[in-house]
Amino acid sequence: MTATFITIQEAAEVSGKSIQTIRRAIKGKKVSSRKKKTPQGYNYAVDRDSLFKYYRIGPAPGVKGGARKQRSLAETDEYATVRDLKRIRTSIEDLMDDQQKTKDNFVRFMKTFQEKFVLLENQLKLLEEPKDKKWYHFWK
Repeated sequence: MTATFITIQEAAEVSGKSIQTIRRAIKGKKVSSRKKKTPQGYNYAVDRDSLFKYYRIGPAPGVKGGARKQRSLAETDEYATVRDLKRIRTSIEDLMDDQQKTKDNFVRFMKTFQEKFVLLENQLKLLEEPKDKKWYHFWK
């Protein structure tokens, strides 16, 4: 039986894992692979059977050589559940709270900046007062 080799990208799609996870499995010798030297480095090809065995997946029924793949919500034509919508709502509320905190911090910063700016303007005006007054005319 000859081994069928597939690329790392194809292995990631078939198994539903990320490319980096497949690379870690190759490095840890969890799946068998072969490497081919190229000018940019090495290209790895993964043995399809060892990939199926390691991730416990098998060929999809009716598809020759394919694997069962996790399907996304859009591919299954299913609707989002109430739990999904609640999870989305809580994440949006968290983002809005974070945005409000950031906005409040910015407003506080701007108020402090404005107060210091006005203080410096007043000090500058005092320094620019006319110097022709005598010391004994302080009450005028």
